[in-house]
Amino acid sequence: MRSMTMKIVLGIILMSTVAMAQQGNLGALLGYPQMALVNGKVVTMDDASFGSNVGTIHQAMAVRDGKILATGTDAQIRQMIGPQTKVVDLKGKTVLPSFIITHEHPMDWAFQEPRALTHVFPDDNNDTIIHRWMPNIPPKEQLARFEPMLKEALAKAKPGQWVWLSFNYGPNYEHATEMALLFGKSITKEYLDVLAPNTPVKVRNGFITSFVNTKALDALKAVNPDLEDQNLLKTGGGFSRPMEPDAMFRGKTPQLAQVMKSELEWWAAHGMSAFASGPYSSGTMAAYRYLDARGEMPVRYGWAYPGPAFDLESMRYMSSLVGTGTDHIWLMGVFEGANGGNCSTAPIRDDWKKAPLEILNRRECFDGFSGPKWGKDLENAIRGGMRVAGIHVSGDISVDNLMDAIEQISKEEGMTMEQIRAKRHAFDHSSGMPRPQQIPRIKDLGMIVSLNNNLLWEPPGVVPNMAGTSMFAKIHGLEYTSWISPRKSVTDAGVMSTFEIDRPFANKIFFFLHKGITRFNERDNMVYGPGERTDRITQLKAITRWGAYYLLKEKVLGTLEPGKFADFIVLDKDYLTVPEADIPNLQVLMTVVGGKTVHLTQSLATEIGSQPVGYTTWKDKIPEGW
Repeated sequence: MRSMTMKIVLGIILMSTVAMAQQGNLGALLGYPQMALVNGKVVTMDDASFGSNVGTIHQAMAVRDGKILATGTDAQIRQMIGPQTKVVDLKGKTVLPSFIITHEHPMDWAFQEPRALTHVFPDDNNDTIIHRWMPNIPPKEQLARFEPMLKEALAKAKPGQWVWLSFNYGPNYEHATEMALLFGKSITKEYLDVLAPNTPVKVRNGFITSFVNTKALDALKAVNPDLEDQNLLKTGGGFSRPMEPDAMFRGKTPQLAQVMKSELEWWAAHGMSAFASGPYSSGTMAAYRYLDARGEMPVRYGWAYPGPAFDLESMRYMSSLVGTGTDHIWLMGVFEGANGGNCSTAPIRDDWKKAPLEILNRRECFDGFSGPKWGKDLENAIRGGMRVAGIHVSGDISVDNLMDAIEQISKEEGMTMEQIRAKRHAFDHSSGMPRPQQIPRIKDLGMIVSLNNNLLWEPPGVVPNMAGTSMFAKIHGLEYTSWISPRKSVTDAGVMSTFEIDRPFANKIFFFLHKGITRFNERDNMVYGPGERTDRITQLKAITRWGAYYLLKEKVLGTLEPGKFADFIVLDKDYLTVPEADIPNLQVLMTVVGGKTVHLTQSLATEIGSQPVGYTTWKDKIPEGW
């Protein structure tokens, strides 16, 4: 009887729905959307295959309560529009799922490109930081300007205020190789101590390597008395990622949060709505949590646990939390205990052995996993049930070791292959891996690979021991450059690959999408690994739907389907049809995250009767050469 009653009720609801739809009142029944996009090209990316198919394309889309309410024809969506619905006439423009970028570090980039710091601290009139940025001039000229520039800033510094300075690799990293080498020979902790005995100072080489003085080290040790980075403690040199968020901004989480928010807004302005990486410092996590609690997080963040505790019981606790968090911040895995090295099975060329290129801290190879094949941290992570993701791997030997560890330890814990595949273990960077013979095993283990298109372009020496195609060709030979970001091979094998830049280049997202299509290196006038070129749709799948899988959020992210988060971008031209050579010039006119507009250019704002939003509204003067 109860079953019959339920069928009758459902029948009445269904007939009412049909009747109201026929009368044009579907919006009233379902709830009017807050936003309706009409007269456009909505590319859903709902094709689940590994082929060159984007799936369904619609004219229009409706958004309510942060999610996609419906997609369809103009007529279908227009009948849902209510009195308060914001209607966006796309006038034929293309809508894509917004971009998901794996192994990306906006928390680092906030201190490696000037936009965020300049926006939050436009002058020296604050209690936290005086920041200076070298212009885009040759490295030797930058070094000649260093001491006067630092002294000028020190003369203005108030007690407790930091002085922070960055050299310049150039907007296209044209100075990177020379600058990295000269920096390592010219800047030391002792030199900074002479210039600044009483003021904390940090100096960057134009990217992530830096030197700090004793005063800065003392500030970091006051925050973290158990600091274990012996090289940093001894020389003041290294990455020193926690220095700014943990020491410089100690007790200033609201200020740090504004810096982080500003950097994320810059990335959102170029289409990014979600990213994955380790946070690298507790201060960073506190800042992101501060933003999230106030509804101010512009994009979404899947974070990888970086430690410090990697004992077995801690890993068991952490494994139960994977996938949990908020809509904007959630735990997606563990990475610090599983960082691989750059050792390769590719033979080293005789010419390279005889006359190697001089690069800062260059070594032939190093095995990043401690122990004979892997270390105790990685073992405990896998044995404790954690998902390995976000790790740095630059050589195929470390990939072998990682897969051995996953398979052996998981089976020792009684896991079946299906349970292992369900973890979605991943590794990042693709600097000389995976080699072709590894790909079938990667697929069998259900792993995801994060591939870095930047490595098809950048010059040698940007990051020691992380070779792009140009340097890999010099060390191993042209025939092995197909091992760098081998997206076609993994796609053909049915392995999901995601998209990373791992550099402070939000403004080059479409440039790097194009790099994956052509694999052309302008510096060397060479197509490296031509057999790994892909079509544009494969690159688009990597930066949308496959990225959602990496972040463990494919049910709510990555495609434009009803019920998923309304995370999308509007482009000035059609990515699917513009000439291939024009892809790097595409512009994002609008970025929406969870139904909230986080970026809107003046041009589109004027068209739709709105005000510009986000980075495009900033009036700050960017330092010369950046």
